[in-house]
Amino acid sequence: MFSRLFALTLTVSLIVSASAPPQKIYWGDAVPKGWNGKWPAKLLTVPEKTNYERTASNKEVLEFIDALRWSSDKVQVMTVYISPLRNVCPAVILADPRVGRPDEAAKSGKTVVYLQGNIHPYEPEGKEALLMLSREILFGKMTKLLDDLIIIICPNFCVDGNDTLSLSEGTPHFLGSGSNSQNLNLNRDAVRVDTVEVAGLYRNIFNRWDPVLIFDAHLMGRVQHGYANGYIHCTVPAAAPEPRDYVFDKLFPSVRNAVRDNYGLEVFTHSGTDNKWPPTIWGPGQAIWSNEAKFVANAYGLRNRMSILAETPGHEPFERRIYAHYALIAETLGYAAAHGKEMQDICRKADADVVEAVKTKSESGELRNWTAGKYESYGKVDILMYKERNISEFVPGTSVRGKMAEHMRRAPELVKGVEFMAKAVGTESAAMPRGYLIPAEYGVIAEKLRIHNVKVETLAKPLKVSGEQFVIDKIDRGRGGDYSANNMVRLKGGFAPSPEREFPAGSFRVDLAQPLANLAFYLLEPRSADGFVGSGVFDGIFEELEAGKRSIVYPVYKYYKVLD
Repeated sequence: MFSRLFALTLTVSLIVSASAPPQKIYWGDAVPKGWNGKWPAKLLTVPEKTNYERTASNKEVLEFIDALRWSSDKVQVMTVYISPLRNVCPAVILADPRVGRPDEAAKSGKTVVYLQGNIHPYEPEGKEALLMLSREILFGKMTKLLDDLIIIICPNFCVDGNDTLSLSEGTPHFLGSGSNSQNLNLNRDAVRVDTVEVAGLYRNIFNRWDPVLIFDAHLMGRVQHGYANGYIHCTVPAAAPEPRDYVFDKLFPSVRNAVRDNYGLEVFTHSGTDNKWPPTIWGPGQAIWSNEAKFVANAYGLRNRMSILAETPGHEPFERRIYAHYALIAETLGYAAAHGKEMQDICRKADADVVEAVKTKSESGELRNWTAGKYESYGKVDILMYKERNISEFVPGTSVRGKMAEHMRRAPELVKGVEFMAKAVGTESAAMPRGYLIPAEYGVIAEKLRIHNVKVETLAKPLKVSGEQFVIDKIDRGRGGDYSANNMVRLKGGFAPSPEREFPAGSFRVDLAQPLANLAFYLLEPRSADGFVGSGVFDGIFEELEAGKRSIVYPVYKYYKVLD
């Protein structure tokens, strides 16, 4: 039923109603004239000042934020982190009345939303769209959003990469790098938290402000589909299903229709195809969006919260890409303002449900959760595609290759009956215990958990428990880099029962009767796809234990019952 309704909704949306004037759809590089309005010079962004030939430097982002706070009493500026190169990463809190602390936000009852741009500085359109939106929210037609929302905006998340410039095709002419000053991809650090940047995001935004919804803006490469933006939610099967399903089943269809009606753009799921014509598969797995938690938006879903990542096509000009993010974020905020209480209730219920499940089902071993997943089909769907490849020629009289092939400026074809491979399902599972115990010498693991906001207790006295322990017979390691699926650590072995064991004072205890139980489980389970083991956090410990030379016991104990 879902797949038939999904295809029908998308098809019907492209047919003009006889009783309503047609909505112009902007294809290719087109945007509505004057879409960004008229503003005084101090509130113009760098792209607006330069005919969309440049993106803002770190200094120019700070100057724009400074202009906002000197022009409005609804702005609070906070520091997310100070980078290794001593650059400040600012976030702007927009609220009416102004709030400066998380407890003030909680007391207001308003829905907290976090918006992020430039985690990859060679994808700057989200940064610029967020600056424009902050201007519109404070002084323009979106001021009513602050009646229901507290909006935290971090437009320039990777500050060190932002000013590491190189030449680009098209606009903007200069782009930042894809990594931080340590050459690390920040959107692969959501589990390991090796970077100052992601640690600051967790400590100062996620852990303190607890946003109900986050939005992370990106850019993809050249594509053959006809969508101005592609969105995706958390697809980690271990995450609570209710917040994930709500984003996919309710928020996305509503926002998709609103973007079409109000901005004249077609948006859809962030996906790729199987490179056939006509395509037979459409799904996020074809677009490098895996079921793993290494991405910030995926990891955030393990907190029982809602998350969105969106990517606009890379072959389109800078103004069009900014407009696409502007439209999608604006309508996402509009939806959150209208449905924020419902969204809060779903997330708080997921918190309570996981705690109750741990308390009532974990001791018997019947409570289970997923450690790995894959994508299956929702059924057939109709998608907008271009048949011809997106290859462009050099701009006449220049040594610059144009970003957009001419046929990409026209309307795409509607390809019917494509397999919609976007349903995240679990493939491997493990028992979810009452908790985990970690020897005192592995405080680095306890500290990593605390950065994730998982509650970790240091035992004041010995604790006797029963449970099981994982015996590692072999460690497999793939090849490659970037914490991606092809270089994950994979353990071979199995669980052995441990009827009784006593842990001394000073050991670390993680009681899963807490709202972040799914996150703690995913991080600590020895065979999670990219938990602490899979992403390499335990590598140094395994080396000390000589894991490659003999069988060893995984140094995190899984307990089901406290015996004293």
